[in-house]
Amino acid sequence: MTRSAPEAVRRQRLVRALPLLAVVALVVLHVFAYPATRFSNDSYRYARAAYEFLGDSPKTARDKAVTAYCTDTAHLVQRNRMLDQLAFREPGQQAEYLAKCEKTYANGLEPTDPRYEKIFHTRPAYPLMAAPFVALLGAKAGLTAVALGFTALAGLLVYMLLRALRAPPLLAVLGQVLYYVTPLTAWGGRPLTEGPMLALMTALLLASVWLLQGRVAAGASLFAGAFALGLGVKYSSFLMVAPFLASAAAVCLLFVPRTRHRGTWWLAGLSAGATAAALALSKALGLPGMGDSLQDTFTLHWDRPEIADPWRALARLNLNYWWQWLQKEALAPLLLLLLAVGLWGAWKRSVPVALCLAAVGLVGFATMAAHPLRVEQDRLYVQVWLVVVVGVPLSLDRMWRTALARGAASGAPEAAETAHRQGDVLRA
Repeated sequence: MTRSAPEAVRRQRLVRALPLLAVVALVVLHVFAYPATRFSNDSYRYARAAYEFLGDSPKTARDKAVTAYCTDTAHLVQRNRMLDQLAFREPGQQAEYLAKCEKTYANGLEPTDPRYEKIFHTRPAYPLMAAPFVALLGAKAGLTAVALGFTALAGLLVYMLLRALRAPPLLAVLGQVLYYVTPLTAWGGRPLTEGPMLALMTALLLASVWLLQGRVAAGASLFAGAFALGLGVKYSSFLMVAPFLASAAAVCLLFVPRTRHRGTWWLAGLSAGATAAALALSKALGLPGMGDSLQDTFTLHWDRPEIADPWRALARLNLNYWWQWLQKEALAPLLLLLLAVGLWGAWKRSVPVALCLAAVGLVGFATMAAHPLRVEQDRLYVQVWLVVVVGVPLSLDRMWRTALARGAASGAPEAAETAHRQGDVLRA
């Protein structure tokens, strides 16, 4: 039975409103969950930088950031006491803990080694963007607002990416929702650089898709803007993603003849040029490199003497790390299963897109290989979830279209109505 025109219009309006409704749901949930978020040692450093951007002296900025850290930690201690079967009946001690914390860190949070501090000095974009919000809302709320804003934007970029790949609107919204319910948002919504970093990597992926589709002007502009801002947010991550994308473009040009067009050459050139620019910028400004990162890891932030063979130590630690990581994942292999499904779906839709998606996802595993640590390991490889949120909707679309084709071929009467409904969604 054919739907009436008003009903079809209402359906189209609802489908078009779904991405914005998903953003609203994300914000509401995170406002509710805000007290449970942690203002960490890293957050303290971004808050300190934000206050300095606002014109405070280094000492004043440090004191304000310490107060923000200690206030949040006091709240966390009280939350934990409320769940203690013995201590929950006792009065809180937040004021006492806050005073003790501020006294302990009167000279700033450790580590204070200049080599460790330099790592955060290379990430000015996030605290700079957050500075107005920090002035208006305070350190934790201001940093969180910017991180959550980028996270909401990243979900919309996933929606745009899936629509560019001809996924139906409902499946594109599914990709956006998957972004909002996975560790991409669990970390991206915290007062850390993960929110803007992941959003900008998603923008790079969308730019790559546009370039592969021949949309050179839009793709090149988005790629250049996202990469330039990404260097200011967390240059080490973008220094990795550029050569991976360049490699994906090179494989396309060598082995996928239909991609030998202007857009793919632009993707290869932009990625290679971005890699060269990042390396040149790092050398010119004396930014910390991989050697510094390894010493930071193996000296516990320079709390111990530097070691003579950090690369050998890294290789040995990786040998220990990966088989244990695989054992842990094997107990509940949801991520591995979703990665396989996501890569299959992307590969079936477009080999070049699958290569670019895998390139961005590999940044997560490369980061984990460079820092094979047990602490916050899901934060280290969080980029791999981009494969899931983009690839799984494409897999579902592939399976749905296959089922429709088989149903139509069998002549089943219900297949025609199902195909008609699917067409409604596709045209929405």
